[in-house]
Amino acid sequence: MTRKEISENEPVDARFLNKSYQEAMALTQDVAHYFEEQYAQPHNYRSEAGDEIFYASESLRISSCLMHVMSWFLVQKGVAAGEITREEAGAPKMRLGAKKICLVDVDPTKGNLPTALMHFLEKSQNLYRQVARMDRMVYGEIEDMDTNPVHQLMDRIQKNDGLD
Repeated sequence: MTRKEISENEPVDARFLNKSYQEAMALTQDVAHYFEEQYAQPHNYRSEAGDEIFYASESLRISSCLMHVMSWFLVQKGVAAGEITREEAGAPKMRLGAKKICLVDVDPTKGNLPTALMHFLEKSQNLYRQVARMDRMVYGEIEDMDTNPVHQLMDRIQKNDGLD
């Protein structure tokens, strides 16, 4: 793995980090509110089983993106507070993960997905890309680590349900 030398003199700009964190938190809250509303209403617009599976899969993708982004921000806050070192934060398990899950190109014509869900998917993927750039700037490139069993299961579901 190639890693950029990490120096205490090169912290992530606190104002930029805080602003990005606030944007991520706002998006996370908006998505949570959207899902709460969706689950409270009948879902008559998705009549086929394949549509239901696709909706669930893309909902999980949004949640995964946001979970990984928020985890990354919390690690950076830990560095800023002196709770962990920058070197500890640069360990593979602390880095931004799930790239293969979060950045899949989704065909908007497939699965009869609501416009709002597609909007949140696009916003969460854009946020993930922004944080991935910050992660690479601070810690350098990282090897592919997407061997998480949950990610493997999501890959299998997508391959086996005929949605690919």
